[in-house]
Amino acid sequence: MGRESGWRSRLTGAVARLRNEPGTADLTRLQPVVERANARRDEIAELDDDELRAAAEALRTGTELDDLELVEFCAVAREIGRRVWNLDAYDVQLLAVVNMVRGSHVVDMATGEGKTLVGALVAAAYSCAGRRVHVLSVNDYLARRDAEWSAGFFSWFGISCSGVTSVNTDDERREAYRADVVYAPVHEVGFDLLRDRRRTSRSAMVLHHEGGDVRDVAVVDEIDAVLLDEALVPLVLAGDSGAVHDGRDLASLMRGFRLGRDYEVDDERRNATFTDVGLRAVERFLDVDNLFESDQVGHLTAANLALHAEVLVERDVDYLVRHDRVEIISSSRGRTVDKQRWPDGLQTAVEVKEGLAVSSAGEVLDQILIRALVTGYKTVTGMSGSAREAAGQIDEFYDLKIGVVPPAKPNIREDEPDRLYADAEYRDDALFAFLAEVHGTGQPLLIGTRSVATSEYWSDRLAKEGIEHVVLNARNDEEEAGIIAEAGRRGAVTVSTQMAGRGVDIVLGGSDASSSDEVRSLGGLCVVGIGRYDSARLDRQLRGRAGRQGDPGTSVFFTSVDDDLVLEQAPDVPQIRDLASDGQVETAAVRKHVEHAQRVAAGKLDQIHRKTVRYNEIVENQRAAALQWRDVILDATTPDDLGDWLSLEALERLDEIDSSVAMATASNVLLFHLDQAWAEHLADLAGLREGIHLRILGREAPLDEFNSLAVNAFRGLRDRVVEAADETLTTAELTDEGIDLEDAGLRRPTTTWTYMVADTPFATAEDGFFSALAKTIRG
Repeated sequence: MGRESGWRSRLTGAVARLRNEPGTADLTRLQPVVERANARRDEIAELDDDELRAAAEALRTGTELDDLELVEFCAVAREIGRRVWNLDAYDVQLLAVVNMVRGSHVVDMATGEGKTLVGALVAAAYSCAGRRVHVLSVNDYLARRDAEWSAGFFSWFGISCSGVTSVNTDDERREAYRADVVYAPVHEVGFDLLRDRRRTSRSAMVLHHEGGDVRDVAVVDEIDAVLLDEALVPLVLAGDSGAVHDGRDLASLMRGFRLGRDYEVDDERRNATFTDVGLRAVERFLDVDNLFESDQVGHLTAANLALHAEVLVERDVDYLVRHDRVEIISSSRGRTVDKQRWPDGLQTAVEVKEGLAVSSAGEVLDQILIRALVTGYKTVTGMSGSAREAAGQIDEFYDLKIGVVPPAKPNIREDEPDRLYADAEYRDDALFAFLAEVHGTGQPLLIGTRSVATSEYWSDRLAKEGIEHVVLNARNDEEEAGIIAEAGRRGAVTVSTQMAGRGVDIVLGGSDASSSDEVRSLGGLCVVGIGRYDSARLDRQLRGRAGRQGDPGTSVFFTSVDDDLVLEQAPDVPQIRDLASDGQVETAAVRKHVEHAQRVAAGKLDQIHRKTVRYNEIVENQRAAALQWRDVILDATTPDDLGDWLSLEALERLDEIDSSVAMATASNVLLFHLDQAWAEHLADLAGLREGIHLRILGREAPLDEFNSLAVNAFRGLRDRVVEAADETLTTAELTDEGIDLEDAGLRRPTTTWTYMVADTPFATAEDGFFSALAKTIRG
């Protein structure tokens, strides 16, 4: 097996070099480590449990594993895995481990090739080297499952393991993060970091131990989804401000507006703008003379948001209404995500549109992009079944190379060419005939859709024809693991939104292992995609559900010329010259055009990533400076250590009370004013970010102007903190117990909560509106 997998590895590396694929790495140089570990297999297998445990613990040197130690680690870890899990790691899995510890740090492994096992071995290797490891996943279920599954393996090395999920208390989190290896959803780590940034003592923090910030090594599962699809999602810590903005009157007005008369929508359906008739109607409704006067910006923004909520944000496509609230459907996951909101007033506008109680976003106390959270680790590594297509972006944005690991067994899945149709009606008729035919043979079907609405349309159509099926979409995401695990049963038909259920293998035969050979004889799992996704990477994720570990399988996409992807990204479709009687398009130029539309969509997403990173860079730099100030205050042991922050009068006053009380008082007062100043600065930056679009009208560079204004806004922040703290310390009542902060008017929010800011389903209301306005003014 070693020689065969080594040959395939060298072939993969050679092909990558010939193609000169950007962002990929050749793993050939790492193959000798695996081969040398193989040479140790028989000797290691002869060790009894005590001897094997001693060999494992001997590898915990606390320093980076040298070449000999890495070879020994691979041999020992494989044998432990065999005894704990009854799984014998393939050579290619060990190659992935070596790559993540020694090489390019990111591996592309096909679905079903054992990424969970690889992640555990990688975490153990880094822990043996004395590193703290966080294995980051996309949800609670995977974090809890993998922590429980891996704990027995880690125990042989004397490595402690824990899991963090959304249900844990602060005390439970604090204890969990003390473990050598922690499994957690990436957003939960981010929320803990944000909460720690507001705590007033080191001991109260959950992510900070004696050695400092525990963000050391991140092993990221589905790393392309985290570093690309969700990298720009802001995680937010908010406090109750009591302010709730409504806007029901504007929502009722928008319901009566008509396309073409009152508003227009661009070809990509990412922008809606008022016509002159619509603007006049809004002005009459609000009883204002001119919406473009400087004192009418609030009305103008509210009207614009109400229009976008009414005509561009679609129920069951962009969001669900469940339990009397709006639940946003993640564009990258195809299902709802807990604790997520849209920014810039859009959440409120949609809640008003649906007649729901308006929720408060509260005052934003702090925020961080998932990108900034992950890059805050000293070492970032990870794996995915579709990283290869994103190699260029991951290399550009994170300076990480992708090592493509070949499958342990040859992939025999048959990927058919797209079946392209002249319109959706032709496509759907042909698709249903195909589904009925395949289902009639007993071959299991997995149908991938782009939205909840599409999944439910196909559910209704299948039900009317008496085809038994299950639906896996944003409405029942809690059941997704169990549903997807049974998608390989004989005769199973599963309708799924995008990649719901990722991380759960589809085993042929499902829980009925005795039927697996029969399902193989039927051709394995048949994956059907309805419409291309916005990137070939997402297409590959769906295809990868079939053909697991050498199993047979097929995949095919049914697309149409009027799919949203084509209409939004490349509406100028070439003339169809070869149209079959069933509506199938054979014209080569048209087929290439669909692929072009996908490249356009992917290119726009890359551009958004670059733009957002540039805007956020200065905010992160400023936050880093503010956190350094916080560290100075937290680490001070006497008021005199804060001489640069406190006036002589304040120090003399504090000298009148017990030194420990004085220190606590000075620290709490300074931290309150610093945290408050930062929250106000974030609000100022949000205002700048919204208003910066007006710079388009003056043909200025918005990014340069934003950076300049942001620097000016931050310049006086420290001085304002010092002044505010000095006023409190010199004027507030001071007793032997210090200063009562609440009596002094320094009241922290009594309630805080966390949420993720979802991407808007369009370019953002402000972007589109001001771009259109600029075009109008320029004539």
